Order: sequence, then structure tokens, then C-alpha cells
Amino acid sequence: MDGNVEAGRRPPRPGPDALYGENPTPPQLENGPGWDADPLLVAGSAAYVEGEYLYQDYVYDDHGADTRSLLSLAPSGAEGIWGPFAQPTGDLHYPNDPERYGYNAADLLEFRARPTEDGVAYRVTLNTMLESDAAAVAIGIDTTAGDPGPDHRTDWGYGLGELGAPADHVLVTWGTGAELDGEPLDDDRVSVDLERNQLEVEVPLAPAGETWRHYLAVGLWNPEWRSFKAVAVEPTENVPGGRGRQEDVPPVFNVGFRFDEPCEWDRGDLVTGALDVLTGHAPSSIGEGNWREHGQAMALAARDISGFYADVAFARLESGETDHSGVPETGYLNFLYPSRYDFGEGVDPVENVLRGTIQPYAAYVPETYEGDPVPLTVLLHSLGNCYNQYAVYTPGLLSSLAETTGGIVLIPQSRGPGRWYQREGEIDVFEAWRDLESRYEIDRDRVSVAGYSMGGFGTLMLAGQYPDLFARGFSVVGPPTEDPIEGATAGLCSAPDLLTGTLLGGQNGGWLLSIFNENPESALHVTDNLRHVPLLVWNGAADVLVPVQGPLSFARYLRRHGYRHEIDVFPVDTHLSFAIRDKWHRGPEFLASGRVERMPDRVTYRHVPELDHPDVDLIHDGAYWVHDVHTRGCQSGRIDVTSYARGYVEPERRRYRRVGRRPRQHYAKGVEWVTPATDGSGDPEGRNAIGVRMDCVEHATLYVEEVGIRPDEPLTVRVASDGPATLTLVGSFGAYELAVEGGDHTVRVDSIAAGAVTD
Repeated sequence: MDGNVEAGRRPPRPGPDALYGENPTPPQLENGPGWDADPLLVAGSAAYVEGEYLYQDYVYDDHGADTRSLLSLAPSGAEGIWGPFAQPTGDLHYPNDPERYGYNAADLLEFRARPTEDGVAYRVTLNTMLESDAAAVAIGIDTTAGDPGPDHRTDWGYGLGELGAPADHVLVTWGTGAELDGEPLDDDRVSVDLERNQLEVEVPLAPAGETWRHYLAVGLWNPEWRSFKAVAVEPTENVPGGRGRQEDVPPVFNVGFRFDEPCEWDRGDLVTGALDVLTGHAPSSIGEGNWREHGQAMALAARDISGFYADVAFARLESGETDHSGVPETGYLNFLYPSRYDFGEGVDPVENVLRGTIQPYAAYVPETYEGDPVPLTVLLHSLGNCYNQYAVYTPGLLSSLAETTGGIVLIPQSRGPGRWYQREGEIDVFEAWRDLESRYEIDRDRVSVAGYSMGGFGTLMLAGQYPDLFARGFSVVGPPTEDPIEGATAGLCSAPDLLTGTLLGGQNGGWLLSIFNENPESALHVTDNLRHVPLLVWNGAADVLVPVQGPLSFARYLRRHGYRHEIDVFPVDTHLSFAIRDKWHRGPEFLASGRVERMPDRVTYRHVPELDHPDVDLIHDGAYWVHDVHTRGCQSGRIDVTSYARGYVEPERRRYRRVGRRPRQHYAKGVEWVTPATDGSGDPEGRNAIGVRMDCVEHATLYVEEVGIRPDEPLTVRVASDGPATLTLVGSFGAYELAVEGGDHTVRVDSIAAGAVTD
């Protein structure tokens, strides 16, 4: 025994720090003088709050009109950020000047209005504001609230052209100035806050308790012509592009007051949509509502935004009424959360990252939710898709998960279409989860993870890195590595062997397996950690994007470990056929029956330093009661620890294989535990003993009282290590270090509490 060291008495909470604590308040959500209401952060909603009217828009929905542009897959600008199955309906592209526009400068975040002694104050917050006059906002005011007279205008001027929305007054502000009905407003009525991304204007109008209809459009400002920037065919450094086959395109990127944006897919358009993607035509037919801007895009193409409006009742504002009835709490919802991490503003097309501090995610909340803690399914989107993927393409999966588990389904954005749930993408999962828990009660004992394609990879990866957070995992057509082809080469076999010999138990495949390959972003690296997270894996034998050999290789690792899992191979299914059919029998049921293992007697954990991102507080070095696993200059370090204090016995394992028919015919192979891992039958009194095996580990911390170790009684520690290492034993008694040499050793501690150790 080397002596006492300072340490915490309880194990670290499961998951990264991003999952815990209060949400921050970034500048965009701060209030200046005269504004007090908290932001709604439910996209497409509105409320009255003590004298203020608030509308919350979607983010990254600034794509303008649907012009069927051929630029959808063009290499210029930020087009690459929108993957092939998450293409927006709108076609407008920002100028290629990221320092001024950030590929997101005209993205409306929030609108507010309130009466003042001298008129009406309006405040508009943009998602990105790198220059105070890069964008312009036009607000059309119809004082008759839908009953237009002969003097109403639908061409608001300023180069906007016909918008179809009648207005008695038009207010335009570009940050450094503003005009009402063509007349400049005094400087003391106009302000811009570049840090908060907020434009504020007070107009000398007197509503006198009336209800006025408002329309809102955001575009880019041309200071030379004092108008909105016209749209060209192709974007340049100073000019937006995307005009395509429509000659007359409104210079509007974003429209406000969209309360019923569609989020659906015409499933009959699959072939047409797929051809659109492959040929570079506008792929709006393959999905509607990916970024919740389909209605906006179609309205702008028709030059008629009259369907998007807010009737602001000034009598309600003057009375100080509060009414949140326009903010939905159940159903399919798009939420916004403030991130703790500042990656800049706008869109980064090089790294494929949505940089902004305000990030979106989706959640399906059952109508039956009443406030009690409910299960949670973290559902991860595919490569090239986004947080609305499942509502657009597979609504059956959303509803079946919610109905079967009786809980909420969370779909994070992961800050882009292809972050592979690493670094920013990984942080986003947990920050969205944290925000969801600030709105709803979640039962942490019933949390599972699932995903499609890249989301299936994320399922395997996050479950392996954070096994103490998840009860079960469900991966659909997910590759075990970021490179599906590379993942497939981890095991090679012939086609007949694939469906008969290998899958159903034969050994003719000649599998070439290794614990590591050259790609550090691989779920194969962390299969050791899945001892207590059962997995269900679905893949199609006809999948050319994710060859089934890769998932079969992953399952082979699990079989070698003796871990619970089932891999189902569907002989005729391709990569997309599961989504097209949208039938999920057994998947939701599998997740619904799981519970998170809290402090199991046996823990295996492999730490892979290359998967850590310490710059953003992501370190994957332990789980349950085993933490601070440090490697000894190796690519990875593995520790396997067992407490025998509660009578641990190894579970009885059974391998099985069968043919299933639901939801379609498939071949299944897996491992189940016939008996639990701990049933007390080995020693009813328990043995105050720990078994430890370490490979390339130089240090680990064990919170021994969590698994029944009695610190006042003699303790036996049996160690097998390939080199010298230090074990820190932590509990109510404090912390003690045990130094062990390489090889097999038995260390006897007379009393941890007393600090006496006998070799």
C-alpha cells in the first residue's frame, strides 16, 4: 500500500459532462432593455408573455424558393453540408464569402413585438450575424388583419417583387438603418447588437388595442442599391445563386410565422427522387420537410407568402397576458437548445459542421405523456441525413418506438449530415439529451439507443463508449466502422457460406479477424465494453453500401466475448428497403424490455485514446465502478474486473440460430444468457475479493464499495497484468493505491480502511 490520495468517494456520473447541468444562455438568447420573456425554443411556435409576442423559427431552414435548380449537388459554397437525403426543398445558395455571410446570414431565429409609449418595438434575432448589414429583414404589416382594402400592396419594394402578402406598412431594416414605408427612421429608433445577433426597430405606429397581421421575410442586403440582393444562376463571392430554371426568384432566404411546415414524404416518389439525387436535379421529391422549409420553398416559388403570418393582438399585449397555448408539448416537435461549446457561427462546408451555438433536434412525445418519468430512445440519423429523417422517411418507426416503449424518442442533429457521432457530433447527442431532460421527466434506467446506417454505427459506438448509459441497442444497416468496405474486410467469406455456413453456425468462412485495424473510428475497438448492453442488429444481404460481412464480423466479436446479442440478416433486403417498408416488428419490443445495468459485479472496459477528444471534454476511460483507465503507451488498454463480494457467478450462455419471419424472413444468430451474471449461488456470504486482469493498462480506479466490498475486512486482490500498474481503491474510507508488478499476483489487504496491506 502506497498511501492515501485525494479522490472522490462515489463513481463519476455516467456519460460526459455535456449531459449534465443547466443550459447556458448564449448572447442570442439574452434580452436587452425592454425585453424580459424567456425564449420559447420550440420551433414553429408562438406565445404571449407579459406584454411581448414571441415567434420561434426553425434554424438552418434558410434555403429560399424551390426553383428545381441544378446546383443542388454543386461543389461550390455550402451545398455539401446537406446530404443527399437531407436536401432542402429550396435552392438558394449564399455568396461564397464565409467571413461576411457564413452560409447562414439570413436565417431567422426569433421575432418579438411589444407596444411602447411611442409606437411598436420589433426585435429580430438571426442565427448568424458576422456583419451587421449582411442581411435585411422586411416586415409587412396588415392593419386590417386579413381584410385587405384597395390600398394594400403585395409588392413591398426594395427589390423583393411580388410576395402575395398584403401590407399597409412595410418596415425594412438592415442593421445599420431602417425605413418605414420608404421613409428613414431616426437613428435612436434603430439599433443592432452584433454580439446578440439582434436587430431592433421602434416604429411610430399606434395599434390602439387592434389586431394587426404581420409577415416577415429575410434576405441579403445590397447597400449600394439599398435593396435585397438579387439571385443569380450561380453564386459568386458577392452574389447569391440558385435561380435555376425559374427566372424570377424572390431574393428571400427565410420566411417567418410558419406554424404548419410539412414534415413528410410521398413514398410513391422514391424512384423519381433517387434519380433526382443521382442526376443533380432538385431532390425535393425524395423528401419534404428535411429542414422544415418545404412550405416556405413552394410559397416563394409561387411568390405568395400570404399563408405565413402572425395576427398580433395588441390588446393582449397591453393587458400583459401570458398564453403559451401556441407552444406544443406533445407530438412530433422540433426543439432548439443552447450549446456550451462555441465552434463559431454559420455553416462550415469544409468540415460539414453546423457551427452555431443554437442547435436543433427533434423529439416524438406521446400524447399520453403526463409528467411521470418515461423511457427514452436516442435515435441517431443516417449519413447524409438530418434530425427530421425519421419523421420524413420512416414515421412508422417513430410511432412504434414511442407506443411500444411508452416513452419519448429523441433525434439529435449531430451538427451535420456526416459527423459519425464523433467530437461535435457526439457532444450534440448529449447536449440535446440534456435539453430534453430540462423539458420532460426521463427514466434513466430505461434509456436505449438505436439508429439507421451511420446511426447504426453511432448506436454501436456510443453503447460501447458509454455502456452505463444504455439498456439496449438496435442497429439497422449500420457498419461497424466509418468505412463500410473496410469494415467488411474484417471478415471474408463466400456468398453461400454467408447465408448458410457462417450465419447458421458453419465454420467454413475462414474469418480473418483482428482486434484492430488502421481506422481508429471503429466500433470493433470497443466491443469489449458491451458486456451489459444487449444488441439487436439488422442488415440486408443485398446491401451494397454496407456489405453484410462487416456487421457479421462485429457479431463474431460479440460471440467470442459471450455477450448477449442477435444479428438478423434479411436475404433480399438492400440498404434502403428497411426504410421503404417502414415495418419494425421486434425492434421496438427488444428495446422496451431492457433496463440499464447500474453496478454489475463484472466490468470489462477498453480505453482507446484515439477516440478521445479532450479539447471538448470527451474522455472515454471507464464505466460503472471502473474509471480512469490509463493505457501504457499502447493503442488501447483493457481491464476486466470482477467483485466476488455479492456471490458472483458467470452466466450460463447459449448460442442459438433460427429462421424468423417477422417483419420479413430472416436468418438469426446470437447469444443469450440463460442465467443472470450474478445470482448469489456461488457464495451466499460473499467473498471479499476482487479479480483484475489488465492488458496495456498502467492505472485504473475502482469504486469498490459500490459492488459490496467491505473495507474493514480482509480483502484479496488477484491481479493478472502484462506490466506494472497502479490500482486506486476508492470508497467511504477515502482512496488507497495498490502498486502491482507484471505477471500474476495475489495481494491481501488486512483492512482497506486501516490502510494495512500484506503481499
